[in-house]
Amino acid sequence: MKGLLGRGRLPGTSAELANFVLDEAEVAVVPGEAFGTPGYFRFSYALSDVDLPEGVSRIARLVERAAA
Repeated sequence: MKGLLGRGRLPGTSAELANFVLDEAEVAVVPGEAFGTPGYFRFSYALSDVDLPEGVSRIARLVERAAA
């Protein structure tokens, strides 16, 4: 995610981007700032086999649209 920050209409920090992803794609991620690694996310894999690819696809579609 670090290379995407600030591109197009994407926010400039991973904390802001985490909120953007939650609001726009309805997927929760933890910003790297919480773990001392700004510019990155942490994902939870405590999902069903169906939900995980759906969440990742939502994030990918959002980033594709917003970074253009």
